[in-house]
Amino acid sequence: MTDQSRTPIVDFDVFASNTLADNNAAWATVRSECPVGWTPHNGGHWVISGYEQVAEAFRSWEVFSSARTDPEHASITISSSRIPPLIPEELDPPEWHPIRRILAGQLSPVAAERLRPRARHWARHCIDQVIEAGRCELVTGLAFPVPAAVTLEWLGFPESDWEAMAHAFHDPSAHPNGSPEHRRAFAAFGRVTARVAEEVALRAHAPRDDGLTAIVQSEIEGERISSELAEALVFMTIGGGVDTTSALTAAALWHLHRFPDDRARLLADSELLESATEEFLRFYPPARTHARTVTHDVEFAGCPMQAGDRVLLSEIAAGRDGEAFPDADRFVIDRFPNRHLSFGAGIHRCPGSHLARLTFTEIMREVLERIPDYRIVDDEVVEYPNWSMIGGWANLPAAFTPGPRIG
Repeated sequence: MTDQSRTPIVDFDVFASNTLADNNAAWATVRSECPVGWTPHNGGHWVISGYEQVAEAFRSWEVFSSARTDPEHASITISSSRIPPLIPEELDPPEWHPIRRILAGQLSPVAAERLRPRARHWARHCIDQVIEAGRCELVTGLAFPVPAAVTLEWLGFPESDWEAMAHAFHDPSAHPNGSPEHRRAFAAFGRVTARVAEEVALRAHAPRDDGLTAIVQSEIEGERISSELAEALVFMTIGGGVDTTSALTAAALWHLHRFPDDRARLLADSELLESATEEFLRFYPPARTHARTVTHDVEFAGCPMQAGDRVLLSEIAAGRDGEAFPDADRFVIDRFPNRHLSFGAGIHRCPGSHLARLTFTEIMREVLERIPDYRIVDDEVVEYPNWSMIGGWANLPAAFTPGPRIG
């Protein structure tokens, strides 16, 4: 099958958009042209942007595999080859089922709810550090450290590790590719993987009452999981718990600054925060795209796909599809129903979604209660340098009326 037989063809380069506005516009254009199309950019790959088609592809793991392919031969990589495999994100059945159950049990709604007091504690703690001064950099002072603290404390890493570990996952997205900061961020992954291996080995011989122990002591078919698998699970948990929730939080803080009417509604009715959370997820999905690989020749949405073809699924485009969401390009704070795909769908739906929602809502409640009049300094806002895969802000400096500490 030649490239000419892969139709329809769209002129779309996922790495070309360097701002939120440009990326949103690019996805709107490609979705309006066709919900499924082939782009010759980046080695050639399929682009799926319609809501129904993205949902079907997420659920059809038999056709669209999550397994990592060789970055040298793939049109789009699921993640950098320098990052350990993200298990179970990059596995398919049958290997997937028992491994997924390990995290599903640790991050179930009931298990996540037990961590709510800690999320509230860390949100209050971070605001306490800045509230008397009346100014704060909202990303590094709040949106970034709270999810990291909740995740790393639950896992059982010593507090001395938290800052370095969190930065290792946050900074690659926050700094331009090839910059000194970006290179340092990727170099830090080596230190993170070493610390993960050390703590996994420690829990294997000296169990504690923490998430690391629960993962390390897990069994599959009566046998304790290998240290390599435990390390991969811990690594993925840290990554999922640190940067995606912080990106969502930064988006919400930025949005409420720009749209004061939405902020006023939340301040007047705190019960709206539940529906607002889902709308923030739809409108500003932290993970904007996911890559997959076609497992066998197939026709999907009328398009001829070949085994080995790479496919890019777009949560952001799906979330703005007017066929699925009335008035899709408008943020509707009380939208219902809201069947967004920001945590994925099917077997690979994000296992940490319950903890992410919980942590996000605790941060936003503290902000709305304690610094409700915060104002972001627009001229100093810094977006992520590329919005192809992860969306977010590197810098959101703000000022507000000073208040008292409560901790």
